[in-house]
Amino acid sequence: MSDSQLVQLLENMLLTPSSDFYLSKILYNADGSALDPRTIAAVDLGSFSLEGVPIDIVIKKLNIRGLSNSQVKFDSGTNPEIVVDGSTVTFHAKQPNTQDGYQRPATVPNQILANGELHVTLDHSDMPPGTISLTINHVDDLTGVFSATEAVDGQLDTTVVNFSSLSINPVIGNGNLTIVVDLDTVFKATINQLLNEDANQKKIIDALNSEISNPDLLASLSQIATQEARKALANI
Repeated sequence: MSDSQLVQLLENMLLTPSSDFYLSKILYNADGSALDPRTIAAVDLGSFSLEGVPIDIVIKKLNIRGLSNSQVKFDSGTNPEIVVDGSTVTFHAKQPNTQDGYQRPATVPNQILANGELHVTLDHSDMPPGTISLTINHVDDLTGVFSATEAVDGQLDTTVVNFSSLSINPVIGNGNLTIVVDLDTVFKATINQLLNEDANQKKIIDALNSEISNPDLLASLSQIATQEARKALANI
């Protein structure tokens, strides 16, 4: 089978809730080896200024759930927002998933939820760790890029899927993204307000995108996608 025929098959499966290669299914794996759920060891948000005092913020053990609750977007007509270039597929998805036929696992929230430890250094002094929670109501664009080829031409059971890119682009502002911190300090309310500023919310999303596009995660996701593609293609 040519690469173009293989990609066409997988493109259709990416849109079909009953398929093993459906987008939400390849992004989710209960053992944490896909995108959802995902725990990030540390997200360094860098330095800020708090009433003229330098403050450094690091989030540790950030657990993110809900990213798999996504579906490929369609344009104003009935065309999926998927671009195929040879064996490479670029898709644009949205979250949450409202497609008929998709059954969201009980462990996957409808919104994107994240929780972690908050480590703050205020004027070069470490404060007692706190907690941070983040909620994203919806994502207008989740973009992914993968290639699909056969290791042995004509043998679908040798299909290999490799993800090379993944990013989320939620709307910043308008209450779409909210952050709540709990920290044993008189500055708790100020830090909460600081992190909810549009510029700093964007900084957090940029940091998250840096993490979900790292080679180790993409390699792990590629393994899951390859397994699910072979399962789906076995029914052809």
